[in-house]
Amino acid sequence: MANITPNTFDKEASVLREVYVQFGANDPSELQTVYMDADQVLMNEVRWDYDNPELLPNKIRMAIEAVGISAISGEKERKWIGQILWMWYHHAISCALWRYGDKKAAQEYSARALELQPVGHPNSITRLLYLLIRDDLDGAEQWAETITTEPEKTTATYFVDLYKQGDFFEVQHGNDGNIDTK
Repeated sequence: MANITPNTFDKEASVLREVYVQFGANDPSELQTVYMDADQVLMNEVRWDYDNPELLPNKIRMAIEAVGISAISGEKERKWIGQILWMWYHHAISCALWRYGDKKAAQEYSARALELQPVGHPNSITRLLYLLIRDDLDGAEQWAETITTEPEKTTATYFVDLYKQGDFFEVQHGNDGNIDTK
């Protein structure tokens, strides 16, 4: 994705102007940095939770979705914002499964994550989760065989094995929705 810088991006002309101002960002790449910094802290501290409106990633997602990604006119801006939303939905899948035990929510989040995932994006786990949540073990195994890079290969093997053991939908994997594959 090409860099959008304050020199090439007119924040004032964006339908997300208020979102950028609210979160102290000058452009979509800065908003993504704000989002990712908060997202990773919450994941590492085992506090990521889609059901807590006070968490910064949720505030950013809600602000973006209140405007609507389809309202964004610039293609580059839409791609950056789509990346933020994809990450949110990607993490919401595991939170729904392993924090709340909510398979239906996980199915909804995984469908939305796949819609938002950019073409050619290196993450393969979103699709794997999508398949497993829908009890498509054959499809998941076939997809997992195509994953050759780490740590995703190890994660894919772990998830498929967990599914085969009948433990994939168990909340016991932690209250955060995170899986430690090491």
